[in-house]
Amino acid sequence: MANLTLTKPADRAGDAGPGAPIHQHLEAPPLDGSAATQASEDVRRIAIYDPHAVFGLVEELEHLADRVIEPNVFFTPRFLAPAMPRLDERHVRLMVARDEGERRSRLRFLMPFSVERLQRPSRRSVVRAWTHPFGPLGALPLDRDDPAGTARSLFDALEAAEHGLPPILVLPDLPVDGELATAFMAAARQAELPFAWADRTQRACLRPATAGDPSTYLRRALGSSGHRDHRRRLRQLSGIGPVTFECASTPEAVRTALEDFLQLEASGWKGQRRSALLMDRHRAAFAREAVNGLAERGEARVFTLRVGADAAASLVVLKSRERAVAWKTAYNEELKRFGPGAIVAALATETLVADPDVTLIDSCTVPDHRIMNRLWHDRLALGTLVIGVGSVRSDAVADAVAAVEAARRRLNRRRIWRERLARLLPFKD
Repeated sequence: MANLTLTKPADRAGDAGPGAPIHQHLEAPPLDGSAATQASEDVRRIAIYDPHAVFGLVEELEHLADRVIEPNVFFTPRFLAPAMPRLDERHVRLMVARDEGERRSRLRFLMPFSVERLQRPSRRSVVRAWTHPFGPLGALPLDRDDPAGTARSLFDALEAAEHGLPPILVLPDLPVDGELATAFMAAARQAELPFAWADRTQRACLRPATAGDPSTYLRRALGSSGHRDHRRRLRQLSGIGPVTFECASTPEAVRTALEDFLQLEASGWKGQRRSALLMDRHRAAFAREAVNGLAERGEARVFTLRVGADAAASLVVLKSRERAVAWKTAYNEELKRFGPGAIVAALATETLVADPDVTLIDSCTVPDHRIMNRLWHDRLALGTLVIGVGSVRSDAVADAVAAVEAARRRLNRRRIWRERLARLLPFKD
């Protein structure tokens, strides 16, 4: 069905040794190959590009973002293009599906991916779709026209020996009930391919349509005592200086408010541990380019809580069509006893829940996040979808699922220990 022209690389990767990272990177196949399948009157071509090719796809990606079955701001070009060259040391490339005819060329699908070897118990090589801590949502841009057919074309490309790609596809951080997962599972069932979910979890989200009256949402979400505590902390802050709450939405206002956020983040524990965006010039450049670029399209807002003239807390919200994410938050740790981070999240929630243009806001937090779980009672189910192509058996998919879940458990243990150490051994100025 597919006419594939990529050559298979030599496999020079060995087993991961003791102390190796969770994923070991393998040599990937060369670039500039393509696969073609017939798609109605057009020819569907699947090609693999170097990551910098994303800059040449910006205009097409803008059009695709308006047609995707599941909006995700992290895969819009104004976020993706600044992110790809700056955020990851893995060898990440682009797999692109395009329908080409005599009069048009239409982008159907895009997947940044890496080829990785899983650790125990699997040690299998996989094609892993790209997600990262700055974009923890894996719904890939897939055209709403014939999504299952496009997914089958991707499976054909992965199956072809000429590509030299592993025959197991790993799609992390994917909404379990989302449109993309539904399309890929339907395509896998039709092709009789084995698939399974790994690492299923939930995190807080907000669905304004089911939240009820916006004017009473906070009282209902927090409960009577929680709402009284919220108002008490606001009064305590006002004893330090006038308390104001701002929502920056114009490009100029977002640019200024983003700098306040960056400074707040750098002034706290993330700055002390060198993990704040401002501590790395590449990450700082990415954040400014991505957020300010989205603001030019009306797709970024920065909520700021001020005490006097100074920012006390900040929350950055990004949007693609009707879906948004609470991307980053920071607060002045000298005011920690007043809970400015919780206050800015609560006040921003009152604005977001009243927005008729937004149907879902993803908190992008860890599942046990105390503040967002208390404020937002809806939950977004997420998981890692693992699909075997070609002759891959279900037991190979099961092994990959076990490896993915073992890796997540290791990461969670590390996160918990870091949090415990942070409480026991606070950094000093």
